[in-house]
Amino acid sequence: MMRWSRGAAATGLAAAMTLLGLAPNAAADPELPADPLNVDNFAITSEVPTLAELDAQIRLLVATPAPDWVKADQLEGGSRAVVVPKMIYRVGFFRPPKGSSVVTGPETHEPDRHTAVINASRQGSPTVQVVAEWRRIDGRWKLASKSLCNGIKTIGLPIPCNFE
Repeated sequence: MMRWSRGAAATGLAAAMTLLGLAPNAAADPELPADPLNVDNFAITSEVPTLAELDAQIRLLVATPAPDWVKADQLEGGSRAVVVPKMIYRVGFFRPPKGSSVVTGPETHEPDRHTAVINASRQGSPTVQVVAEWRRIDGRWKLASKSLCNGIKTIGLPIPCNFE
């Protein structure tokens, strides 16, 4: 039986984030956390979120083993909505080595609402495109609950959409 210590889990998280491009280059993208082990400080607080910031947030949600509370901080539905990225991560749909995701345009922007397209793919399946919305709540951009509901329907997850 293998036992995980906090250090082993942190090392695994750091390795996963590095592989996913979440270990940010502070000079290239100052909005991302400088320390990949300190994901609890990840927040998109810029006036207009960039595609790179939104992409990093989606990767944090579906392609890393970040703790539930860290993921909840990224979601409009908070802890009620964590079940969605948690299941997507566990199944491994959109994370290496067999899957990936990227956030692209076209984008729309209003003061407290931003949209972009999440493109997610997995080996042997066509790319899934979901027009996603982020909402600015208390100065932070969070993935909207209705976007999670659209994702659930698009990929056919057996999760009720009751976290709005």
